[in-house]
Amino acid sequence: MIWYDYPELRDKETLLWMLRKGMTREEIAEVVGCPVSAVRTAELRHTLKKPVIIMSDELRQKLKL
Repeated sequence: MIWYDYPELRDKETLLWMLRKGMTREEIAEVVGCPVSAVRTAELRHTLKKPVIIMSDELRQKLKL
């Protein structure tokens, strides 16, 4: 099946909600019942990107990451 065969991936708002909730691609794929590649393709087709957080080494050490 192709990414747009899954209603949850075809609907941009639903996919965006899952990403904002902090779900990984693997978790989304498991919930939807599709391959991870379908989730990745849906993100690309909807032009969705996960937020990138840039932090200093000092902050990283304070957070112990």
